[in-house]
Amino acid sequence: MGIYGALATAVTGLQAQSFALENISGNIANSQTTGYKRMETGFIDLIPDAAVGRQSPGAVLSYSRSTNDVRGDIITSATSTHVALNGSGFFVVAEKTGTTDGSSVFGDANFYTRRGDFSLDREGYLVNGAGYYLKGVPIDPSTGNVSGSVPQMIQVSNGLIAAQATSRINYALNLPAVPAVGLLNAPAETSTNTGTVAGTDALSGFADFTAGDTFTIDTGDGVETFTEGVDGTTVQDLINWINGNANINATASIVGGDLVIEADDVQTGITIGGTGELPGVSSQGIPEFLEQTVEGGAITVYAPNGASANVQMRWGKMSEAPDTWQLFYMSQSDPETWTEVPNGDFAFNDDGTVASVGGAAVAAGDSISLTLDDLTINGTLIGDVELDFGEDGVSQYDNANGRASVSALDQDGYPAGSFMSVAINDSGRVVATYSNGEQVELFQLVTATFNAENMLKRLDGGIYSATAESGEAIISTEGSMTGGALENSNTDISEEFTKLIVTQQAYAAGTRIVTTSDEMLQEALNMIR
Repeated sequence: MGIYGALATAVTGLQAQSFALENISGNIANSQTTGYKRMETGFIDLIPDAAVGRQSPGAVLSYSRSTNDVRGDIITSATSTHVALNGSGFFVVAEKTGTTDGSSVFGDANFYTRRGDFSLDREGYLVNGAGYYLKGVPIDPSTGNVSGSVPQMIQVSNGLIAAQATSRINYALNLPAVPAVGLLNAPAETSTNTGTVAGTDALSGFADFTAGDTFTIDTGDGVETFTEGVDGTTVQDLINWINGNANINATASIVGGDLVIEADDVQTGITIGGTGELPGVSSQGIPEFLEQTVEGGAITVYAPNGASANVQMRWGKMSEAPDTWQLFYMSQSDPETWTEVPNGDFAFNDDGTVASVGGAAVAAGDSISLTLDDLTINGTLIGDVELDFGEDGVSQYDNANGRASVSALDQDGYPAGSFMSVAINDSGRVVATYSNGEQVELFQLVTATFNAENMLKRLDGGIYSATAESGEAIISTEGSMTGGALENSNTDISEEFTKLIVTQQAYAAGTRIVTTSDEMLQEALNMIR
């Protein structure tokens, strides 16, 4: 190889060490860059072609070796939209290419990054500190599951969230084996009542108005008959008919569990007859009813337009052997009216478990639910609401204080609300919080993994693009993440300084080779003098 070969080899060594110095410099410069992955330097020796006995070391080439598979330290962040990847993989991001009519336009190409310092821009997009925009897949609000598999731009709307009517109340409680209030008095025996409304007289006390019972009103212009339960007729229809009939200058209402009809002085001679009082309404007066029932909890429910209403529950023990309880709810507060829940009579076994509901037997493990059709509270129509007791949601175990113990009472409705904030949780879901207290999951972040992630091409801003050597991205929604956190650079300053010393000494040694080769050439040239 000779002196010239040694000189050329030494020069390649100097070039290789200079390249290593560049990587060390870049690593130290980016030691505080979020998501930065340090670059290692590798060396390849080049051996000149020669016989085995004449082989000698040749030149050297340097190359960069990525550390994309080495995670940096995870640190907490006060920003709720910051997120860090715990394992392998990359966030999927896109580049903004321009603006059209004031709206951002994004390129079709996907890029990949570990930099998770995302925040909302003026249009509601999540963008990181390097200016790249986050992608994810939308979440179906009705099921809470992801809908689709192709990542799209994440944009969070700051508008109102529409109200949702209550459709289900989850309810669970234990009723006392021996209530502190005793038994609820049974309704009065069925009787026939007739009377004439004249002046300001009021007729009340129609007991046990049940399916098949009739109620008649003779206004002088004919007799109107209402039969409970026939063709969907209810006592409420009777009340509506009285209040809406121009020929009857009277008003009908429920007061203290009784049907009360009052007429003006100018209207006389209205004859009222029939059997029974309103079905499903306690025949007791309000004070007596409250004294003979136990509280069952209260919950706020919501109408389709977001109007709220308070549903108060009470339970009355109707009989013993078998122990039977009836559920009531307050349908009106002024005048105070308590209404039986249809089929809301619960009979219990000796061991405190439910034996039957509404006369239907209940086996162990059966799910119990009741439906409140067209639930109306103080004139606010909520709609059909399911009372869901689940499995073993109602029991009758001994309770020393003789009161009901509610263990679950919640519902699925809410009023309209305005946007408050957005966060990314540990499941990688983008969650919006609204003024009504609701939290709605909008998007699921995705992660991209590669068969050879260290072969990705590095670009400005801590992003990468796929190459033939890295393989195509494998998109998944199962990546492990930490919300409110960031991944630091994986650069170790002390390690870089150690490599800096080694590189400096190797470079200095290379210069000695150049100096020695020069001196040897000089000696060779001096031989001809």
